[in-house]
Amino acid sequence: MEEEWEEEEQLVVMELSGVISNDFMSRCQGTCKILDIDSDKPMMQVGQYVFAGEYEDALGTCVLFNEVPQKENADSGPEIKYMCHTMKKLMMQRVFLTEKKEDETSTGGLTQSDLFICI
Repeated sequence: MEEEWEEEEQLVVMELSGVISNDFMSRCQGTCKILDIDSDKPMMQVGQYVFAGEYEDALGTCVLFNEVPQKENADSGPEIKYMCHTMKKLMMQRVFLTEKKEDETSTGGLTQSDLFICI
């Protein structure tokens, strides 16, 4: 029996804050691992950095555009096309994880060992 896969794409506006280097996204080539994106407290790992976040209302509306490939003889700037808009954004703050000791009890937060098992 063949299973049918339905793929759904969602765009999320994310604001990253914390102690990060200016070029870390280009060094990681934009790849990341996300845990519980649909929850109230999603987490994300980009390279060596780990972020925890929550959804907030944006001030105004966030509008997303896509750059359209230029025609051969186009001398003007890049052409852009409207994609979508949102009034929510995911605010991500850098967090520093510590390893949980064997005799510690869980406080409901994630530790480094918990996180890397989940991702």
